[in-house]
Amino acid sequence: MKTEDSVSIKQINTERIRAFMEQEGPVSKSQVARQLGLSFPTVTRLLEELGASGEVLTQGMGTSTGGRCPCHYRLNPDYRLFLLIQVEDGHMRWSLKNLDKETVEQAEVSFQGFSLEKLDRLILDIAGRYGQLKAAAVGIAALVSRGMVEESGSFPCLHGINLTEHFKSLTPVPVVLDNDMNYLTMGCWNSYRFRADSLITLYMGSCGMGGGMVIDNRLWAGTSGFCEPAFLPFMEPYWEELGRHPKTMDVTELYTRLIQIYTFTVNPAMIVLYWHPLLEGKLDQIRRSCAALMPAKALPAIELSRSYQEDYENGLFAVARRHS
Repeated sequence: MKTEDSVSIKQINTERIRAFMEQEGPVSKSQVARQLGLSFPTVTRLLEELGASGEVLTQGMGTSTGGRCPCHYRLNPDYRLFLLIQVEDGHMRWSLKNLDKETVEQAEVSFQGFSLEKLDRLILDIAGRYGQLKAAAVGIAALVSRGMVEESGSFPCLHGINLTEHFKSLTPVPVVLDNDMNYLTMGCWNSYRFRADSLITLYMGSCGMGGGMVIDNRLWAGTSGFCEPAFLPFMEPYWEELGRHPKTMDVTELYTRLIQIYTFTVNPAMIVLYWHPLLEGKLDQIRRSCAALMPAKALPAIELSRSYQEDYENGLFAVARRHS
């Protein structure tokens, strides 16, 4: 029992040191001991073990405060790698990132028809070539609930498959799969988190209107994952209009209506609209239209973002790192 307890305490302290170094960057043993309340010998022993495994590197000497200059330590960014995969109709984009979000390898693969075997081969190939792979996050342009694809016209081959269990049987590397809009929303919130504890994203893509929400600093996807604006009953006429006038349709009414619904149901602090050609020059008009329909104290900040790919990848990265 004592051995199990000591192992557990050691694991906890090691993880605390990792988290502290991720946040602070290069640190000395004294800094770690002081900030985490650990003894200097404990910090020394754990840093030596992390150094022996290659997870921690030494980085020069710090400034002296009267005695010998302290040695600084930093996490080795290449010790932990994360595979980020985006699956969309007709193509699959992926990148392998290190702990500093630097790209180690990336590619985009086009296909006529998607199959689960294509995704499996990619994951197994990267895991076989990079022993440092700690986790993979897969975003798919489909409705995903509890590891299963529930709604998708583009990926019928995935319906009815418990993908969480499938990936567990495929590789010991943790693989997490979710709706693309959930990853996008998480990445977006990471950019705005100091300005808003609640946030809505809206993205008009080839598959319809997508989006997600963060409420009280937590991603909210609904009880069964059906928390998507595309399912609202009034959306169909707008998509018919978009089909008739794909380059000239006025989307002001559409976005105003969606913002009004979210404002009077969850009352978010911010709503982020991802850029689309039809939104060009429309943001101020949408803001004025919303202001005419809603009380000023309830009106959320309405922002336009051109950072779709960056936010999507940041969301994938955050989830992969959390599951590593």
